[in-house]
Amino acid sequence: MHLHRIHTVHSARRGLMLGLGSALLACTLVIGAAGSVRAGEAREEGAIRALGDSFANAFVQKNAELRASLFAEGATFVTPPGDFLQGRTAMENEFGLEAKQAVNGTTRAAFSDYRFRFIKPDVAVVDARLTLNNVNGPNGTIIPVVPVNFFFVAVRHADRWLIQDARARFAAAPPSGMGKASR
Repeated sequence: MHLHRIHTVHSARRGLMLGLGSALLACTLVIGAAGSVRAGEAREEGAIRALGDSFANAFVQKNAELRASLFAEGATFVTPPGDFLQGRTAMENEFGLEAKQAVNGTTRAAFSDYRFRFIKPDVAVVDARLTLNNVNGPNGTIIPVVPVNFFFVAVRHADRWLIQDARARFAAAPPSGMGKASR
């Protein structure tokens, strides 16, 4: 009877160790898979950020054709003033007029504060801030800072990310000295 009890204790320990080993292996596999998904998403986020950089650079360079080429065929864009554009031709026409009016030799543009949500590996919802500096105002003055909230759906076509649909809205500039709170 004593031997049976020792054998039962050893069997229970062996079973427990095998169970813990299996659980540890499963956790390692899940963490490894999640890490590779995050690494893949990080690469895709970088490609989408490059799309935003191209958009901002083309704005400053007054290159309406390049800006429009960053959109998928049949894409839609609502401009900050609220104009609805559909298709690359409409965008190229609007972007050309906009550049002539707003851009000067000291104008700068940059995206920041990106937030990504991948709906599928080749579809991402992106929320970002486009900051325009030194743009021409309607009365000929230079506006030092124009913050724009820029929301878009990015889709991968073959090996290239494009903007499928975008909505841009003028954002309220924070009062002087009232930036983001530090954490």
